[in-house]
Amino acid sequence: MYEDVFDILWSDPQSIGGCVANALRGAGTYFGPDVTATFLSKNKLSFIVRSHECKPGGYEILHNGNVITIFSASNYYELGSNKGAYLKLCGNSLDRQFVQYTAAVSRTRRLTFRQRVGLVESSAMRELHSHIMTARRTLEATFRSMDIDQSGFISISDWCYAMEETTHLGLPWRMLKDKLVRTDPDTRRVRYMDTFDLPTNKVGRKSDTQTVVETLYKNKRSLEAIFKILDKDNSGYITLEEFSEACQLLGKYMPNPMTQEQLVDICRLMDINKDGLVDLNEFLESFRLAEKSLQEEENTLAELQAT
Repeated sequence: MYEDVFDILWSDPQSIGGCVANALRGAGTYFGPDVTATFLSKNKLSFIVRSHECKPGGYEILHNGNVITIFSASNYYELGSNKGAYLKLCGNSLDRQFVQYTAAVSRTRRLTFRQRVGLVESSAMRELHSHIMTARRTLEATFRSMDIDQSGFISISDWCYAMEETTHLGLPWRMLKDKLVRTDPDTRRVRYMDTFDLPTNKVGRKSDTQTVVETLYKNKRSLEAIFKILDKDNSGYITLEEFSEACQLLGKYMPNPMTQEQLVDICRLMDINKDGLVDLNEFLESFRLAEKSLQEEENTLAELQAT
């Protein structure tokens, strides 16, 4: 009976098929989309709603929409580290509407967006470091067996293979490499003993300033306020009707108001995942892309004027 309870509480969905032990939690399993499909069919269910797993946005949808994770505790790791969310099932068709929120908004707003992004990352990296240190003896032995010439460096592929085979965390190690180890710019080999240092900005790694800057939206607080105004029913999404209604109202005070077709085109462009709704992330991303495009045009114009 206890094992059944552990499986219910601590099992997590994974993107690949099958079912394996959940090494990260130390209890439960990782289950794939095939396992989900079999379970739903056998029990005549439409989808699974689960919790007990923190998500940055408060929720996550996996397995072709069949598994929904809801996490209602905002600021779970640290102040500003994640949003909370809840799910509304509307009508007989059980249409899904996700509502995101952050508790203690007055305190959270004192943090810049850069700081909030940093909190999420630092919390996750500290947790990852603890798992790495638990497996340090085995990891170090594996690294040294791959380091034939005892140079202190191994290939990126060998490092990634050793990390996954030893920790079984199922993480994208190649993407995390620059946060965990230094890379020799000439040989493109990694200094594997860096793996056991606390994650910091590694000397010799590529600067992630550009990536971070592209993530930070200008005037984000104002855009969030505008989004909330447009989202009249507080569903967490802007519908085409809500967007058109707001733009038509603004059009009364503009010399050249937009046509209905233009409004539809703008809303469709903001609907990045093409689900017919615009959430806050899509709304912010649209402004970021517009700002980036405008900046590129200004740079091109400046170059032409200089020549």
